[in-house]
Amino acid sequence: MNISDAVPHGQHKSLQFHREYSANALLPDIDWQALFKHSKLEDIHLRALDHLYRSAVPLALNVFNDLHFDVFAPAAYHPQGLGLFDKLAQQENQLLNSLENETQNLDHATRHQIWSMLLRGGAVLVFKAWLGRVKYDSHVLDMSQFDELSDLLFIKTPPQQLANQLNVDAQSNQDHIFLMYGDDIFLDRFNSLETAALFVDLGVYDAAFLSLRDDRVADYLKQKGHVTQEQIDDLQCALNPLYCDSLTLKQDCLA
Repeated sequence: MNISDAVPHGQHKSLQFHREYSANALLPDIDWQALFKHSKLEDIHLRALDHLYRSAVPLALNVFNDLHFDVFAPAAYHPQGLGLFDKLAQQENQLLNSLENETQNLDHATRHQIWSMLLRGGAVLVFKAWLGRVKYDSHVLDMSQFDELSDLLFIKTPPQQLANQLNVDAQSNQDHIFLMYGDDIFLDRFNSLETAALFVDLGVYDAAFLSLRDDRVADYLKQKGHVTQEQIDDLQCALNPLYCDSLTLKQDCLA
């Protein structure tokens, strides 16, 4: 039977149908290459995105349902005190346990991609892909309320602890993909200062360049000896010799 034929008529009923089915892990397929058509995705990236998608979305929907949080409402962000944040934080281990069980038979390279994506907002991204798929019946990201959902779904587990749980060598020589969507770049934020420093160690980011983007990261990297203020100033001068404030673009690099 084609599930789409069983969807009740009307937009509200259709979304409710998708929510109930997806909470039980009956998810619509997503063509990741069509979604991120400006990114060069290899099979390893597609597998990682799909495993993350099929683990994170059902768990998040069940938590949202328990707390009467309507992700389809125009103004869905109404946490009841700290209950929503606390409830999701409690479920983080459940998500990681699920991923640990589901990925133990995968090759190390795929598990490494999942680890890398989780540290940089991968759970947020796959949830927004699901929202776009069921709301618009298309391979798009739903960009509404992105900041609020980022706060709720961004995994907070430290990088080495997460690596241990997923049986990943955090220092292995693997790529760390960034995903292009329109004019936006995703998977370019970190779940902690510790993760930012690790990505400098891995050679993914230049310490001075990252420091120019976020002052909190700069303070942490200087404290840890990854970069000096002189190196930051030299790069600032090279990029902006007249030191025009309008040319110094700051960006929040942390979830």
